[in-house]
Amino acid sequence: SDFHLDERQLSEKLGVSRTPIREAIAKLESEGIVITVPRRGVFVHRKSKKELIDIVTVWAGLEGYAAHLIIKNSKKEEIESLNKYCQYTKQNVLSDLDNYSNDNIKFHEQIMKLTKVKLMSEILESQLIHLQYLRKKFIIQSDRSLKSIDEHSEIVKLLVAGQAVKAEKLLKNHALTLVEKIEESIQS
Repeated sequence: SDFHLDERQLSEKLGVSRTPIREAIAKLESEGIVITVPRRGVFVHRKSKKELIDIVTVWAGLEGYAAHLIIKNSKKEEIESLNKYCQYTKQNVLSDLDNYSNDNIKFHEQIMKLTKVKLMSEILESQLIHLQYLRKKFIIQSDRSLKSIDEHSEIVKLLVAGQAVKAEKLLKNHALTLVEKIEESIQS
């Protein structure tokens, strides 16, 4: 079941009036993170398996198309800056999964920023919150993190080389591996 948010408790706990709490709740509701149920209150909305798969599917499509826009709109040096998120080895990934997971998310945010299409970044950002927990959960599993690093490096190489079609395919497939993980591990 969804987690209930109590405006009054949040206000007291944070030492602020209820106005900023209401504003924050309205923002969270617009992003699909909470839902308001009349006469019952505000609840954190847990996305269904179908909703999560839909989010990843849209994200995969956007990231795939991003390859073409990045090659068209970004300088080679900007694209190469993505390499800073690919500097992990087996040892430092396994010893620092939190930092790797955060850099993994930054890599995907940067992919969208390099398109120079602000709306694409905003769409991804608004949906990424729903995927962050899942990405962290699955990145820990087996060799997924190492495969992800290799894929990130290959994506950067393809983008730098101007190979939009190959980069698009790899970006889509990279994102869609999350769908497989969702299918395997989340109940409806």
